Amino acid sequence: METKKELRKRILSIRNNLDKEEVSLNSKIIMDKLRNLNEYSNAETVFIYMDFNNEVITRDLIEEMLKEKKHVIVPYTDTINVKLIPTEIFDINQDLGKCSFGYYEPKKDIIKQVETEKFDLIVVPGVAFDRSLNRLGFGKGYYDRILSLRRNDCKAIAVAHDFQVLNEIPAEEHDVKMDMIITEKNIYTN
Repeated sequence: METKKELRKRILSIRNNLDKEEVSLNSKIIMDKLRNLNEYSNAETVFIYMDFNNEVITRDLIEEMLKEKKHVIVPYTDTINVKLIPTEIFDINQDLGKCSFGYYEPKKDIIKQVETEKFDLIVVPGVAFDRSLNRLGFGKGYYDRILSLRRNDCKAIAVAHDFQVLNEIPAEEHDVKMDMIITEKNIYTN
């Protein structure tokens, strides 16, 4: 089996070379599947990432959730303390700025931590996943820490391109499994 590092490199290379139209089409299919879930429609507070480098696009869904008056929580990456600071946003254009890594996150002047117990749903990014619902991220544990603090009824739903879901990936005990993985071709559950 590939090491986590080798796997990360291989999958990111494929993802980074995806055609923008394919990313857009896959994202639309995936987000439509997410919207049709009870876990989504019943959620009042959603922790969701801002897409970056051909990840499944979340921006349209975030704008839709803001219109629906859902509480939209986006991570701010605190690289010094190696943690995410979940911050509520109210306007996608005014509340977010591009960080040094090139993705959008809450601007420093609005950062105010929202406790994970308030989350009803977490929409999770990742580099690779497997059919047993394991997740491989970028290796710093940012999401594992957030996921391990959530309420028992708060679902962690990963969204990914189907090629990112493999039969098996290296997983350790502290790695938090997803409740569901949605791709353009499948929905993986326990």
